[in-house]
Amino acid sequence: MSKPKILCLHGFGESGELFRIRSRNFRRIVEDHAELVYLDAHLDIANLHLTAADLDKDNSMHKDFTNLAWWWARKSKTTEYRGLEKAFAQVGKVLNEQGPFDGILGFSQGACLGIIISALLDSRAKDGSGFGIEVNHPPIKFMVLAGAFLLSEPNYQYLYATKLNIPSFHMSGEYDTVITREEAHAANRIFENPVVFDFVGGHYIPQTPQCNRAMTSFVAPFIPGVQPLQDSSDVTPSSDTSSPERQLVQDVSA
Repeated sequence: MSKPKILCLHGFGESGELFRIRSRNFRRIVEDHAELVYLDAHLDIANLHLTAADLDKDNSMHKDFTNLAWWWARKSKTTEYRGLEKAFAQVGKVLNEQGPFDGILGFSQGACLGIIISALLDSRAKDGSGFGIEVNHPPIKFMVLAGAFLLSEPNYQYLYATKLNIPSFHMSGEYDTVITREEAHAANRIFENPVVFDFVGGHYIPQTPQCNRAMTSFVAPFIPGVQPLQDSSDVTPSSDTSSPERQLVQDVSA
């Protein structure tokens, strides 16, 4: 039996290889039992002459900038997502040629894209409409997301009109200065029964034992061979306020 496949989508200004390194703990949990496919985004933003004012939740670069992005958000009276349709087509082509994929791992802009891809593949869009090319792929079975957000432009709100009935695990940093708590919660609420892992930290994937246990417990039902390290119910806010590792795993249905 073939291993489950997971499509891995990096953030703005990253690359597949850089995301592979940053998601190393997740990779160690599943790599013996699943195939991870890390994509490089199609858009090279080296010639966009970015300034500090350009960098918000839609265009937020990590310190290890690599010039790659799924789209570029240009704002005036409205927001124009340059390259977004090409990103749909790029991922659609990968779904056709390398799928089927069971899950999606996404960070920041890649998490936003992952939500869109899942919506386009959902039962209400089985014909693959929205990719720009014909896509024949079953719905995604599960998602692991960090620093996720939703597109704000009205033209794309149809993607979020119906909640996704897809098991999802969301990592959200309490001190994330890129994605606000409200934006993170909005992304959570797109799903019917999201599992939310809040942690004391910023805009990154946490690399802690608590997060590892929670992720392992979440993905185990979808990836044969992965065994939960420990029941995630033991991951609760620490009573020791001096501890930098206070995490909370919760089911959010509202």
